[in-house]
Amino acid sequence: MNWVMGLKAIGWDVWITEHIDGEEVEAPECGAQRSPQEEFWHATAAEFGLSDRQCLVVNGKSPDLEAMRDFAAGADFFLNYSGQFKRLDLFGGRTLKCYLDVDPGFTQLWADVCGSDMNFEGHDLFFTVGTNFGAPDVRLPKSSREWIPVVPSVAADYWKGRLEAAGGAERHGTWSTVAHWYGYSDLLWDGLTFGGKRESLRAIAPLPPMCGGAGFTIGSDLEPGWEDYDAFVGNGWRLVHSRDVCRDVDSYLKFIGGSAGEIGVAKGGYVVSRGGWLSDRSMVYLSLGRPVLLQDTGWTAAVEPRAGMWPFETTADAAEKIREVALEIEQNSSGASELARTVFAPQNSLKPLFERIG
Repeated sequence: MNWVMGLKAIGWDVWITEHIDGEEVEAPECGAQRSPQEEFWHATAAEFGLSDRQCLVVNGKSPDLEAMRDFAAGADFFLNYSGQFKRLDLFGGRTLKCYLDVDPGFTQLWADVCGSDMNFEGHDLFFTVGTNFGAPDVRLPKSSREWIPVVPSVAADYWKGRLEAAGGAERHGTWSTVAHWYGYSDLLWDGLTFGGKRESLRAIAPLPPMCGGAGFTIGSDLEPGWEDYDAFVGNGWRLVHSRDVCRDVDSYLKFIGGSAGEIGVAKGGYVVSRGGWLSDRSMVYLSLGRPVLLQDTGWTAAVEPRAGMWPFETTADAAEKIREVALEIEQNSSGASELARTVFAPQNSLKPLFERIG
């Protein structure tokens, strides 16, 4: 919704769509006409003011399909987030079909090395939040496609207003992040290992004692008794479950808004590739005036580090920068908000897209 609400904020008329197969749909609950998956979709569309701008396709059918086709007939572009929408045949030839890669490096490795079908076929343009793609230091296979870098977009005013409407942040004052602990398997290419987030998280386990009293929180699916749990608790991390932090939009915003800032940990594959990955999650931190300390994936070549957003490479780097930010917290908080309003505002972040569609 960073992208959807961002485009709406600058005047674009936006529809959202998704398709699911029948085997993914559960039976309706007693007395309901729609499955739980359909109910969730429609509730989400209503939550973001898109009830009359949505189409959920189930087995190729939807009561809203003709309305979406009418809209698409005059639409400038379709932005396919992670290439998840596979029914491009539902759109006419006029609509420019744009693939948006938010997993830079892995998307290309899965396609070019593993031979996985990443649903590239039928798209006209390929965009990626790998902000350093095309640079000589990127460690990825050569692609036959032109991957056009964009920085993530954020609707800063929307998220701020949404948090205020929810009663404001629940201050815990710790540096925080949200993470899925175990992801997919490592990928090997050209003698390099492209790993997930777990190893990157394990590397910063010793961080709290190095930071002079600063607190740290992770919202994740890490459970007591899991291999890494005791190491983090023993180093002073506060661990909360992602089902509480992420149960709905308001809970997510309250958690982020209550933080001192984000300790942004990248998947190992992002760091190895130097593709310049930037996170949608970091954009929300910035929009709420929370500084971001983000592991360097090569993004510093596209976005100059400044008050509000700083890189780190090692745990010692992170500790030093956190101490520095604490001494200038007001400057870094205002700098975070400024970045959300300028660099990551949709009218600026999506310029490469707008220039291609004319």
